[in-house]
Amino acid sequence: MPANNSYKNWHKPNTSDTARTKQGYYRVQNPKKYVGDPSGVIYRSSWEMKFCKWCDYSPSVRRWSSEPLKIPYYDRISNMEKNIKERLDNNNPRNWKIRNYHTDFWLEVDKGDHIEKWFVEIKPENKLRKPIPPPSNSSLKQIRNFNMKAKEYLINESKFASLNEWAKIHNMLFYVFTEKTLAKIIGNFYK
Repeated sequence: MPANNSYKNWHKPNTSDTARTKQGYYRVQNPKKYVGDPSGVIYRSSWEMKFCKWCDYSPSVRRWSSEPLKIPYYDRISNMEKNIKERLDNNNPRNWKIRNYHTDFWLEVDKGDHIEKWFVEIKPENKLRKPIPPPSNSSLKQIRNFNMKAKEYLINESKFASLNEWAKIHNMLFYVFTEKTLAKIIGNFYK
């Protein structure tokens, strides 16, 4: 799996105190397991940092990489207002934006009798739930908050569908891990 170094050079972690999530560079302890430049392993949340540690130390993970691949996907949401204003068909893919999705992790997992190749995206569980529209008498702030969550949800759906399709074509598996999934897989060992 080739490393996606140009993206990592451009999209560095926000290590300031104002960052919404804990971000930084993970120091790989087992560089022979890591595919790519072990000095450029970026985590964009504390959950991703814990997952890096698990990949690094787990004997079942043979090889791994962070943000190794970009997958194009159709973003039908970002141009929606423009399409409505210009009376363009928003169901026509020619009016959608093509963007790149950079998956969080790739790994080879030893399952005893076979090796599985995984793509893993780490997301908070609340980002995977379809947002519920606010009541009709809601404030403008509540409506904007819903719109932001709905847009993020729909974009994530498009990203995940594209990566899932790509993974199937290449005989790999795609998983979205939440904080609950991580608790089951890695437990509290890596605090």
